[in-house]
Amino acid sequence: MKGVVISSGKIASKSFYDEHMKDADFIICCDGGANVAYKYGFVPNLIIGDFDSVDRRILEYFKINGIQIMEFPCEKDKTDTQIAIEYLAENGFDEVVMLSCTGERLDHVLANISLLYYLLERGIVGTIVDENNIIMMTRDKIKIHGKKGHLLSLLPYTQTVSGICTKGLYYSLENGVMKFGNPYGVSNVIIEDEAIVEVKDGVLLVILSSD
Repeated sequence: MKGVVISSGKIASKSFYDEHMKDADFIICCDGGANVAYKYGFVPNLIIGDFDSVDRRILEYFKINGIQIMEFPCEKDKTDTQIAIEYLAENGFDEVVMLSCTGERLDHVLANISLLYYLLERGIVGTIVDENNIIMMTRDKIKIHGKKGHLLSLLPYTQTVSGICTKGLYYSLENGVMKFGNPYGVSNVIIEDEAIVEVKDGVLLVILSSD
């Protein structure tokens, strides 16, 4: 099952959300993500958060229309997005797409990237998607369906990532090693319709960029 989480970060176009939600089994809006749902006219299954960034009139609109609301205190140890991710993980979802999870708040961006690791540890396919990037993590093998000329960056998320092999990239690796603090895998270029990245040990952050 596929779950989609919409957070309070950068707002994209309506067509962007339509594309990534069209086959969703469950949609969660985190706090200000409900503003996006209201703006573009789609209906979430659940709205969660401490509600410090949502328009209260919008929240009331969804409440009146029978949408499940879960409110949490502002003083808590987890972000709204983390609560949403854990909800999906605990309810049997095997794919999670995170939208509006990037933007001006770098602390939230890094926190959201760390949630990809949470999903990876539980065998759940997780991606963060905005209009310019797709962010993923792997500890084994991942296939990337990008366009030729798009950029693909590989960054170690553990201290050492070894046995890295790539196909379909301009700069190829065969049994490569990456160490945290030496980001030499930035801005590789896709040269085939499908790129493949394999890892034998460690966790690799994979970022596909269109600009």
